[in-house]
Amino acid sequence: MSDIVSALPGTPAPYMLDEADGDKIVMFDQLFTLLATSPETSDEFDAFFSDGPAGRPVPPHFHAKTHETFFVVEGEIQLWIDDRAGFRETRLLQPGGFGYVPRGAVHSYRMTKPSRIFGVTSAGFTDFFRAVGKPTDVAGSPTPENIHVPEFALMAAKGAEHDVNFIDGFELWD
Repeated sequence: MSDIVSALPGTPAPYMLDEADGDKIVMFDQLFTLLATSPETSDEFDAFFSDGPAGRPVPPHFHAKTHETFFVVEGEIQLWIDDRAGFRETRLLQPGGFGYVPRGAVHSYRMTKPSRIFGVTSAGFTDFFRAVGKPTDVAGSPTPENIHVPEFALMAAKGAEHDVNFIDGFELWD
């Protein structure tokens, strides 16, 4: 993937962004706008928006070290979480809805209508988007001709490097 000319300072210094600012990366049918990453937060957390249309679920996966949050700003998402220790739930989350996925829990989500999600994760998670996504300077949901679906082999290899562990054959439920 080509490198992004970053809008972020790359150091833990104060800064502010306007609504459409941040590093923009298209992955699948979603635009991920990175607002703060590990260089800005001294390796504490990453923060980003995800904008997209109603679509398919992201492939089920888990993170061995990363905690992940989903806060629905606009639209609606279906979130699946299976901690493999007794908690197994799916729910439609609407504006104001929140989901927390601790490390180790298998999860997936899909936007059931055009949506905007705000996410906070453990530091370094957004490096995966940089590794397999397609940089853009266009804000908002990607148009059909700008959708970027990485080859699964690349996604799996880069995922293994960045704590995104895909689970082949994991069935989502209603």
